[in-house]
Amino acid sequence: MPHHTLDQPRHAFSAVPAFSASDPASSSFTSRQPSGAAGQEEKNGRIIVQNDQIFITPPLPGGKAAVISAIHPVVLRINRIKATEPAAVTPADQLSWEISEKPQYQITVSEDGLSAYFTLYRVEKYAWKLVNCPASAEVCVRAEPNYNLLLSKLTVNQIVADFSKSYFMPNLNIPALYAELNNPTYLPVCIAMGKAPLPGRNGRLEPVARLSLNEASGTSGADCPEPDADCPAAAVFQVRTGEILARKLPPQEGMPGYDVFGGVLPPLQPEDITLLPSDCFSLLPGGDIVANREGRPRFTGWDTPAMRIDFPDTHVISESTTTADGTLVFAGDIIAPQGISEHSTIEALGNIYITGDVRHAVIAATGSIVIRGKVTDSHIYCGDCGARQHRLYQSPDQLIAELNLLRSAARMLEENLRSRQQPVKYGLVVLLLLEGKYAHLPGMIRGLQGLLAGDRPAAPVDTGQLKHMLEIFLHSRQFTEFINDDIIGTFLDLLEELRDGVFHMHEGNVRIDISGAEDSLLQSGGSLYIHGESAAGSTLLAAGNVGFLMAQSVCCGSKVEAGQSITLQLAESFGGEKTQLTAGLKVTARQISGTSIHIGGYTAEIDEPAEAGVFTAQSLRLRNQS
Repeated sequence: MPHHTLDQPRHAFSAVPAFSASDPASSSFTSRQPSGAAGQEEKNGRIIVQNDQIFITPPLPGGKAAVISAIHPVVLRINRIKATEPAAVTPADQLSWEISEKPQYQITVSEDGLSAYFTLYRVEKYAWKLVNCPASAEVCVRAEPNYNLLLSKLTVNQIVADFSKSYFMPNLNIPALYAELNNPTYLPVCIAMGKAPLPGRNGRLEPVARLSLNEASGTSGADCPEPDADCPAAAVFQVRTGEILARKLPPQEGMPGYDVFGGVLPPLQPEDITLLPSDCFSLLPGGDIVANREGRPRFTGWDTPAMRIDFPDTHVISESTTTADGTLVFAGDIIAPQGISEHSTIEALGNIYITGDVRHAVIAATGSIVIRGKVTDSHIYCGDCGARQHRLYQSPDQLIAELNLLRSAARMLEENLRSRQQPVKYGLVVLLLLEGKYAHLPGMIRGLQGLLAGDRPAAPVDTGQLKHMLEIFLHSRQFTEFINDDIIGTFLDLLEELRDGVFHMHEGNVRIDISGAEDSLLQSGGSLYIHGESAAGSTLLAAGNVGFLMAQSVCCGSKVEAGQSITLQLAESFGGEKTQLTAGLKVTARQISGTSIHIGGYTAEIDEPAEAGVFTAQSLRLRNQS
């Protein structure tokens, strides 16, 4: 924080340049002068400090001038120049001293100008005196407070008066000053507060219709009927041509604030969003967005200033298997009305809807995931979490890290060879590294090639140039004349474009909605709902809410974390493992036992059965105090 220190006066004194003939100190000093064959040191000049005065005598023939220095808070000036190190002086030099002491208090202002603090160092101000020093050829001048001579005592009126001389500070907390002077803590005390500007609101896109949980899961309240034979996505929100699907809201200006000096603090200028043009919708003058086709609208780009609306394609899994190896990657929605086989891997740049149970599977979606069945020994990711788990995100991300290391190694090796004045080609250096330390890179490149193969694009960006670059580095021996540092830079840019493009495909207001979970990991960038009977031995993570909907739902031996709230019916331990509930706001339970609750840094261990209750950070704090 910048410091604004109020200056305090200094004490300045002059020094006596030499002894007078009638000075008794001089007589005493000269009476001790050596005679005859005196040592060399006895011929040196002398300095004596007595009664706040400094006396100097010149050296005898063959001797050296006396040396003087000072220690804080004494400041010596020799011939009007501040002495910063020991210096030789004679009676011919003009010598003066002064006291430069720390101020009685200090005012500091926070960097944002919203808080001012008063730090007290001492209330009383005493005079200073020099410490007497006997005659010596080298003297370090010291000073100490004279506690018998009180010069002043700091008061609130004096502080306020100093304020008026230095700068204006409205809304000064006078009681805080009185309290600190009467009962010093010598700690920073807030004496003035500004007001932060009220931020505006950026332009945003607001979908008009939101998919309700009951529509997604096919449930109604606490009832959970058997899933019908129709597609599990049948109830998902869709629009018809001409219907309003969203509104583009303009940015809203904020309110200015003020700092501790009364200056105006303007709010940050809100930013508008850009809606990327598309033929699947029309933007009306009032901000309404009308669909130009039927289907499920997909809103992406939530973490960027440029948002996109499109209608993703749908892939329907007609059989109980996905592909020969159980893997399916698709740049849109995936529907499995007949379920999926065990050990499947499904990745979608959209929503995923599955009828039946899911076992030993890995499922990642940039949108929502609805499963009308139980999830066992599986990993499920949706929203931004699903985007990060998508192999079209992870594969280029890992390649980027390895290529940066390869690039650094190539530069270092090239510089090393040039320093030896050996001819070198950058492409050959890269080839040498790819066949040596980085021999694993071609395998990673082939893996990404496989993900991008096929007639139907699985990526949200044009990958034609990237595919060409992958071929070059897979056959680097044929392109040694072509590969250089700029080519590697272009390769990295294309990989980053793919990785970031996949991440920006995550949708807003996403959720995972399943019947139950056992020994599974579920991670949602939005909310997470269990519409069936239980979750056992699982990890449930959600940026929003976690909810167990059925009255008989049980959460046992699981770890549940929610950025907002957790709502459950019954929580208990399982197999000797406690259920762990961590929420940002609150936990609501009908019955709970064998459970640890963590909210806002507070923890409660509930071992014995307890009836319905709402737990918050405040209630946990009061519970721990009692």
